[in-house]
Amino acid sequence: MRSGKALLVILITKENLEVHEFFEEEKHRCEVRQVLKWRVQDRTKAMEYLALVEKRRGEIAANKLRNDSRIQWERGNRGIDGNWK
Repeated sequence: MRSGKALLVILITKENLEVHEFFEEEKHRCEVRQVLKWRVQDRTKAMEYLALVEKRRGEIAANKLRNDSRIQWERGNRGIDGNWK
């Protein structure tokens, strides 16, 4: 804040999303990749995490994570950093 005036900056990504939306989507993708990594290492760990998400964040959030994880798995994603298919 300078001279008593507030400055509001909204950055737009190439997909025309505001930064907050972009980071929320990227955070979700990172979480999906982590679930996929756990599935490769130990499927039980991935399933336990999904159950915990449902308990703490609700069924809608858990279902979105489950569905996106399933889709990425079917497309061959195994949780490699930066990989999104």
